[in-house]
Amino acid sequence: MIGDADQQIYWEANSTADLRERIWRVAAELGYSQYFIPQVGHSMLDDHTAFLERGIPAVDIIDFDYAYWHTTGDTLDKVSADSLERVGRTLQVWLEQGAS
Repeated sequence: MIGDADQQIYWEANSTADLRERIWRVAAELGYSQYFIPQVGHSMLDDHTAFLERGIPAVDIIDFDYAYWHTTGDTLDKVSADSLERVGRTLQVWLEQGAS
C-alpha cells in the first residue's frame, strides 16, 4: 500500500498525531513533501488499531487511494521502486535520528 506509482500518503486520522507528524517532517526534510501530505486524508481501523487500543503509539502509513488494493489489477506495473524507496528511506532516517 506504499508502492503506488502515483504515491500520495496522507495522515491517517486515528494514528498517534505526534508520531505521524515527526515521520512526515523527516519526509519533508528529505524532499518528499509532494508524496507525504501532512493533512488528514482518511480514518481507518487497520492493523495499527490494536496497538492504539493498548496505549502504544502507532501510525498507519498507507496510500489509501490505491485503486488496485485487493484486486486482480494489483500487478507489478502499478508499483514503483521509487515510491517504496521514499517510504523506506524516510523510516530509516527517522529511526537513525532516534525515532524522535
